[in-house]
Amino acid sequence: MTAFSASRFDFVGEAGLGHPVSTMAHSMAWFNGFLYLGTTTPKASGTEDRGRILRHHPDTGTWEVMFESPILVPDAAIQARAVARGGAVAKKTPPPTALAREFGIRSMAVFQGASDLAPCLYAGTMSVWGGQVLRSEDGKTFVPVTEHGITDSTVLSCRGLTPFKGRLFTSPAGTVSDTFNDLNLAPTAMIYVSDDPAKGIWTPACEEGFGDPTNRSVFSLTTAHGYVYAGTASPKRGFQLWRTAAEGPAPYQWERVLTDGAWRFNHNLSTAAMTEFNGDLYVGSGVPGLGYDRENDVGPAAGELIRLRPDGSWDLIFGEPRFTPDGLKIPLSGRGPGLDDPYNSVIWAMSVHNGALYFGTHQWEPFDYAMHGKGAPLQGGYQLWASQDGESWEKLIDAGHGRITSTGLRTLQSTPQGLYVGTCVHTKLLQFQSRVHSGLKDIGEISAGFDVLLGT
Repeated sequence: MTAFSASRFDFVGEAGLGHPVSTMAHSMAWFNGFLYLGTTTPKASGTEDRGRILRHHPDTGTWEVMFESPILVPDAAIQARAVARGGAVAKKTPPPTALAREFGIRSMAVFQGASDLAPCLYAGTMSVWGGQVLRSEDGKTFVPVTEHGITDSTVLSCRGLTPFKGRLFTSPAGTVSDTFNDLNLAPTAMIYVSDDPAKGIWTPACEEGFGDPTNRSVFSLTTAHGYVYAGTASPKRGFQLWRTAAEGPAPYQWERVLTDGAWRFNHNLSTAAMTEFNGDLYVGSGVPGLGYDRENDVGPAAGELIRLRPDGSWDLIFGEPRFTPDGLKIPLSGRGPGLDDPYNSVIWAMSVHNGALYFGTHQWEPFDYAMHGKGAPLQGGYQLWASQDGESWEKLIDAGHGRITSTGLRTLQSTPQGLYVGTCVHTKLLQFQSRVHSGLKDIGEISAGFDVLLGT
């Protein structure tokens, strides 16, 4: 059905590309003829936990480090944040005396603002000082162009960098303080916009939470149908989907097009990935983590895929059949949540390439085997799916492409060279298997850092 098969995806980067503590290939962009990759080391507990930006030379197959976070000396307030972020309080670990300014690169976009002489590469960072936006004119030198957290230094990161009508949009993600740390839920559910990010001028693009306090964060941004679409996270009610034509001065007028998790409520806790395909918007949902939100007791649940038309009407592509105010929704693919795999907790990345729609999952089956398998070998790992019509789906990669620690497919990037795939690994699985079960002999290929694959 599709142009790819699993055998046509080759590993072009392995084991964190020389930095095995980098467990996540978090963001990608195609800029000036190269693939740029932003990496994340989620611990943020020492000088090794440094966010990096690398670029891939498709002609030679080599990688080059273009940016590596500088090391700073934290004051007492930042030390307290780092201790809380690393969960070191219970371990009585001494506070760090040096830290990387960024421990991750969460989003990327190519954009030309009012002061940019040409398109530039912008990158949203993750930092215990507060996330920032970096700017590069040449892909070699990256300079911060925002304050930490833009307007609030307790904002952990900037996600969803999205160009639209000569403006760049972003949404704060995560909270970092000495008392509360979360990778996803921001202090306020907001979107910021700038027509000149090189000068660090950002304006609120919406009212907080779109006027609904149950919206805890804006998880995803994209463009389709001549609108900017924003998907939220709500542990109480389920995600909402909003859109704006971004006319006039910010903040803009927004229209709500889906609510209450598309009437699955908080089992569709958040949107996770969105993209336009064949004139419609495809929205992937999920419950972050292992399909269960412990803090709010939501789940377990697997992700769904929803298709939205320009007029706001929608279809359920795969998921849970249900009656809604918009009528009975039956999955057009004939398949349930997670494409009938209850471990596919999140539709985590989405891309269109050569006329087909692709998505990757976060798949937590290896954790289940590690915790409850009674010594059985681990099973599972991320999946990559593809469709030419948005309804019939083919699984191209299963079980982490043979790497059991690869539980997530975090990013997809269409390029003239092919489709790049970036993964997320959990090294705790290795530690658990080695300590409790059968050692590492039952695990085939092992990667202690993320991998990058290229489909050609």
